[in-house]
Amino acid sequence: MSSEKLLMYEAATLYYDQKMTQQEIAGRMNLSRQTVSKLLNDAVRERIVEIQIHNPEEDRQALETQICKAFGISRCVVCSVSNEDAALRRLMTVKAAIQYLLPILRNGGLNIALSWGRTIQELIDSLPYTPTIGNTVFPLFGATDNEKSYFCSNELARKLADKLGADIQRTWFPYMPDDAEDYKLLQQLSCYKKIQARWEKADIAILGIGSTEILEIFEKTFGNSRTHTQVVGDIATHFFDETGAFLNLYKNTLCASVSNIQKAKETIAVACGNEKAKAIAGALRTKVIDTLITDEYTAREILECC
Repeated sequence: MSSEKLLMYEAATLYYDQKMTQQEIAGRMNLSRQTVSKLLNDAVRERIVEIQIHNPEEDRQALETQICKAFGISRCVVCSVSNEDAALRRLMTVKAAIQYLLPILRNGGLNIALSWGRTIQELIDSLPYTPTIGNTVFPLFGATDNEKSYFCSNELARKLADKLGADIQRTWFPYMPDDAEDYKLLQQLSCYKKIQARWEKADIAILGIGSTEILEIFEKTFGNSRTHTQVVGDIATHFFDETGAFLNLYKNTLCASVSNIQKAKETIAVACGNEKAKAIAGALRTKVIDTLITDEYTAREILECC
């Protein structure tokens, strides 16, 4: 390598790898700033440095294709985000979900099964008022005594129904009865049988993907056992490990079954966040989800879990 090209290489290394300014490089190499600028330009011309310009739209589409192929799901919607700020990523993911959902919801005549969680709550809050005809919204599980607003299943269903001008069918029974006898009795109630019929005929299921945080929040409800350590996430309170295998953590719960959710014409999961990547990957391996909506940073983290 000639001495001139060696100077180009050294200047380019300090500038691109070490993130030094041209003035700092000039001081380090005992050159003028103008000379450093010329060396950097010449490094590009001599192909010592190759600059590639990536189209964000092409990158996004590539991520969607890779996730669909890696996990065998039907659709993936990846939104572009300018930086890794968690709140911004959730906002953009929610906006992408609304853009995807609105044309479906406007068709009307749908049985809409709804999960819970922060992202689902933000999705509902951000959804514009969109009058529809013939839609019915209902939760995927009975009520709990948790007072966090994003875990109030009936209230989330009511808000979504209000936004759509839709009917609502609430779950007038607890998620986890006190004992096996109450569980059997509640299953005989007409209100349970009506919601069960809805679960079996859902047109779309709008899901969040929970991480292990839900085990801490509902520790009194779910209890704790050695099996809990294998959990990476949940779909509508059905817990799974990193391979996508469902774990039988509890019984006598009044909620839609995995089979109910799978039989929906489309199951749409909205989730983002690096801390959820392993949970999302596990959820995709369950083969319950048809469509994933997430952001580009999460999408890359999910692919790292392959």
